[in-house]
Amino acid sequence: MLNFENNEGTEEELLILENRNYKSCSEVNDNVIKENGILIKEEQTNSVYKREQKVLITCIALSNLFQYISWSVLAPFFPTEAARLDASPTQVGLIFGIYSLVQCLSSPVFGKFLPVIGARFMYIAGYFLTAGCNIVFGFLDKLDPGLEFVIFCAVTRCLEALGTAAVVTAGLSLIANKFPDAIGQVMGTVEVFVGVGLMIGPFIGGVLYEIGGYTLPFAVLGGVMLLHSFLLLFILPLDDENIRTQSGSYIWLLSIPGTWVATSASFIGAASATFLDPTLSPELEKFNLTPIQVGLVFLLMGVSYGITAPIFGWLSDKYNIPRLLIIFGCFLSCVGYLTLGPWLPLHIPHSVATMCIGIIVLNVAFGSAITPTYQDYLGTVTFNGMPDNMSTYGVVSGMFMCAYSLGSFTGPLLGGLLVENLNFGTASSLLGFLNFIFAVVMLIFSLFEYRCGKGRRKMICTSRFNHRTDGGQYQEITYCAQ
Repeated sequence: MLNFENNEGTEEELLILENRNYKSCSEVNDNVIKENGILIKEEQTNSVYKREQKVLITCIALSNLFQYISWSVLAPFFPTEAARLDASPTQVGLIFGIYSLVQCLSSPVFGKFLPVIGARFMYIAGYFLTAGCNIVFGFLDKLDPGLEFVIFCAVTRCLEALGTAAVVTAGLSLIANKFPDAIGQVMGTVEVFVGVGLMIGPFIGGVLYEIGGYTLPFAVLGGVMLLHSFLLLFILPLDDENIRTQSGSYIWLLSIPGTWVATSASFIGAASATFLDPTLSPELEKFNLTPIQVGLVFLLMGVSYGITAPIFGWLSDKYNIPRLLIIFGCFLSCVGYLTLGPWLPLHIPHSVATMCIGIIVLNVAFGSAITPTYQDYLGTVTFNGMPDNMSTYGVVSGMFMCAYSLGSFTGPLLGGLLVENLNFGTASSLLGFLNFIFAVVMLIFSLFEYRCGKGRRKMICTSRFNHRTDGGQYQEITYCAQ
């Protein structure tokens, strides 16, 4: 076996390796052959592996669907029930907001230890915890009103957030490991189910609440998720044997300037998307819309995002332009918020029609800005020398979820404060200009990065645990590539 560590090897051998794109350690396994003395990957034509990919994406898609239904199912009735149990509006806001805050704090921890724990175990255990918390949450109305109810609600939501953070962090790592050539497209497909979950969650919650009261929505959803978690034990593919057990390095990750762009993009995208959660409905009520009409506007948000997210994921994969799509999405977010407000100098009439146009533009922008972010993250770190394996996927997933969850926590808080102290139009315009400023900064940085690094195609070396020796141990081979 040839070892190219420290760039050893003939010029011809290095040239051949430079023209090969080794995507992940899962692609280079025991099925390795030599061509002209050079190690290459044997084409994977095994139908079992293709079936494994289909099973994995189905599991992740359904898990995301149920989890985001559980996240949004309590929106139509919980504030009213909490008020009946002597919980103040501030305490209700804490119960909602603490979910994203716990995800922000726990995701990096899960990402750090994912290679040690195992992605499959972390995924199933986190999903089981989320299912159990849903069931428990449905019986909290039996507690004494006041502080006891609030504390148990907050603790249960914290545990549920821990489970969700584990599931999402492990799921992102599995996508990167099993779909190295289609990360953007798979992310876009998964995001469709996120949008569907957010759309139908409040509707399902309202219907079940009308039928059986406070307990029924959580009992039904938790029971379905519990059954699904048991099914995952039998259908979720096993972890690859050659996943390295060493944890990834956040210090190395954050020392790469390009990762701060991806981290900021995750934060800005999530904050922009959740900014409307506490502000849009009160603004629509000024037009004397019925609850059904307001619900249709929110449905419009999910539909426009769900349709466009896979398209931008496909574009990101096919043309390898995740950074350009993120920048385009931020510019488009500016247009959407200035239309939604609207910004006074534009002299756009403030009506339901213009708000719907702004909402459509915004959710198309979110599909462009959020879907390719994870792919850009992975491309940046592997280009700068981090190994293309599960340890890197873990820390990238953890940091991505940390930034996204922090944005989800900040967006509603910022939206409520701005609308309370200013007005909806001014608040929307300010957020639009924030997206514009970030897009300009990211564009300038990307041009500088291309000129000084990627544009010159500097040679880098990445390590893989991809060859098993006779003793059963995996040997680290360093490939030099562009």
